[in-house]
Amino acid sequence: MSVQYIHVEGIISIAMKTKIQAIIVAGGRGKRLRPITDTIPKPMVRVAGKPILIHTLDVLRSAGITDYIFALCYLPHVIQDYFGDGSKFGVTIRYIFEDPTHPLGTAGAIKEAEKYVESDVIVTYADIIRELDVKKMIAFHKEQDAFGTLNVYKRFGKDPKSMVLFDKDNTVAQFVERPSAKLLPEDFVWANGSFYIFKKEVFDCIPSGKEYDFGKHVFPELLKENKMLCAFPTDDFFIDIGTKEKLEKAEKHFME
Repeated sequence: MSVQYIHVEGIISIAMKTKIQAIIVAGGRGKRLRPITDTIPKPMVRVAGKPILIHTLDVLRSAGITDYIFALCYLPHVIQDYFGDGSKFGVTIRYIFEDPTHPLGTAGAIKEAEKYVESDVIVTYADIIRELDVKKMIAFHKEQDAFGTLNVYKRFGKDPKSMVLFDKDNTVAQFVERPSAKLLPEDFVWANGSFYIFKKEVFDCIPSGKEYDFGKHVFPELLKENKMLCAFPTDDFFIDIGTKEKLEKAEKHFME
């Protein structure tokens, strides 16, 4: 698949004048990281001396984003006690909460944030260590006037969690959750990087109090309705801290 990287430097300053907020979903339990996560939620696991959630915040703060909503679930007080209202980090943080006994999925978990969101919004997850030029992604999203923009990355190997198909203009044609082996190309797939920018109207696609996922529900629904979704492909460092092996790999990355 050919990918067109669009030159956006000239409009970054214009895009950044538009207020944009960020929702960070930070409710993960991290069962495969036990016993580390017996007393702290997964986003507070330390990599290179600081919590994963700080790494996530740093990526966003580098783009000048100062208005945040943290979506919490497992051991929420640990995160609240650490971050407070965000002032010691130079940002504003508000919180929403998910009942651990009633999981709402990757999309349902952000529904309560609707009351705080004013315009376009970033949605991402605090279990990933990544390098990403968020300013360029915002500028690309604005230039395309997309309903939603998805960061995608090259996923090598078997059993990818997702596969995103897009054309030479980076318009998403298909989002495949858990693609079967017969659909996979020989080398790699462009996979969902779990970092999105949406128009505020995305909340209209998410029901209240119901388990709902972006991959299973929201993206297929938006494509069916011919809403414009764009892919923002990158090949920078990306790792989902889901296991102790990946935690060790992330630590090694910062030691290099």
